[in-house]
Amino acid sequence: MSTNSNVVNGLASELMPMSNNLKKSNEYILEKAKQLVDKLIQERGHDKPPFLPGEYARLKGIRNIIKSDLGKLGAVIIKSEDGFIIKVNKNDIESRQHFSCAHEIGHILFNELKLEQYIQKIEYRTFNPQNRAIVRAAARERLCDAAATELLMPESVFRKYLSGFGLSISSIEHLARVFRVSVQAAAIRIAEVSIDPCLALLWKPWPKNNPKGLRLAWCIGKGKNILPLQQLVKNPAKLCEAYKHDNPVKSSKVFRVDKNTKRLSMESKGFGYGETRYVISLAFLDK
Repeated sequence: MSTNSNVVNGLASELMPMSNNLKKSNEYILEKAKQLVDKLIQERGHDKPPFLPGEYARLKGIRNIIKSDLGKLGAVIIKSEDGFIIKVNKNDIESRQHFSCAHEIGHILFNELKLEQYIQKIEYRTFNPQNRAIVRAAARERLCDAAATELLMPESVFRKYLSGFGLSISSIEHLARVFRVSVQAAAIRIAEVSIDPCLALLWKPWPKNNPKGLRLAWCIGKGKNILPLQQLVKNPAKLCEAYKHDNPVKSSKVFRVDKNTKRLSMESKGFGYGETRYVISLAFLDK
């Protein structure tokens, strides 16, 4: 079942970051997802995106995908005698529906691999027994998210299209449109698979009801322990220009790289409207 991402992200910090059990589980489920992608590509006869959940459904015994009002839930999966049914929240935007469905397919892969045994063995920072079940659930959801990402944006195919568009902030919208995913999902995938190392950052208005600046919501990079030193940016910073206008903005920012600091060049752009407005940045490690 799809969960609230804020809950997952918050509780995931209680997991030991280098847990061998979690790392092994992640490798297993990604390999399983890649096998499913290869099967679909072979059946199709081409690897052109988008890769939609409905195409995977018949390969995994999913009888139907039904749109329903699920309240705050993104999707649920129901097992019957003759297969599975996925119910997806009809009130969510299309890209969110795609990810929610792919996430539920991730649960099928999770169960096929019998990964629950690894989840039960994960080491914890928390000493509160009541939190352990919640943290285990967070780990499970993270694995299913990883599978969903590979199903919707297969690494080899996404990297090929990224190379064609070029590594820049302007490529994010093109990739999101081609793969029919959200802008945020496309930005994260760029940071994960780009041959040229980069970071994806999400900035949200702060305070929310009367924005006076932007606060860092997340910073993602492939195997890198890097964060900007300044995580709250106030007017008239260039980053705030990206929030106010729709044109890409170039700037630079000092990042903490392990125990050192380094100034990285960045490209930023504002997305969304009104209360849903936010800024995504790409920070380049080698430029």
